[in-house]
Amino acid sequence: MDLETQIPGDRNFDFVADEFVKKLIMLFTFEKMEIPLTDTSIDAIIQANPSWMTYMDCKEVLFQLQESKFIYRASHDNDAVFGITQDGRMALSNFYTRIPASIREEITNFAKTNRQKFKRNQEYTYDYFKNSDGTYTVALRIRDGATNNYLLEIRVKAATRGSAVRAAAKWKQSAPSVYEYVHNTMLEQGE
Repeated sequence: MDLETQIPGDRNFDFVADEFVKKLIMLFTFEKMEIPLTDTSIDAIIQANPSWMTYMDCKEVLFQLQESKFIYRASHDNDAVFGITQDGRMALSNFYTRIPASIREEITNFAKTNRQKFKRNQEYTYDYFKNSDGTYTVALRIRDGATNNYLLEIRVKAATRGSAVRAAAKWKQSAPSVYEYVHNTMLEQGE
């Protein structure tokens, strides 16, 4: 059912209205987070805020919003990201007042408090794997949130699994300064 479609007089009107508001809540969340969100991030947001909707409702709403082109889904390296489309923004602008003010305020506050954390978790990624010689390769990546392409990928060799885990754990905090150093050293100084 489209966002604008409601059937007055339908005996299931309350249920339809609830589904309508859930779609608006999801659109409002995307709007306030200001970044495309991975499936894992969406799950974490819903788990942290169960009063907004259930996990199962979230999955159904995501599917319906994607089907109606109010959100898009993009893939990169087997990772799905979702974001609000222009049609989704327009629908939200017309109906956002249907979301209870208290929930709008919760979403706004949650986004302000957590946006950077979710952005870092999605954009500063890592992976490590064991090599045939017993060492580990650690792949440290910075992903562009807008295009979902890698801005930087560094592969380093670690002697032990423990050192690979430590390198991966440090990445979330050190990625911005590493990127700035590499960018400034390689691109800015010679021009």
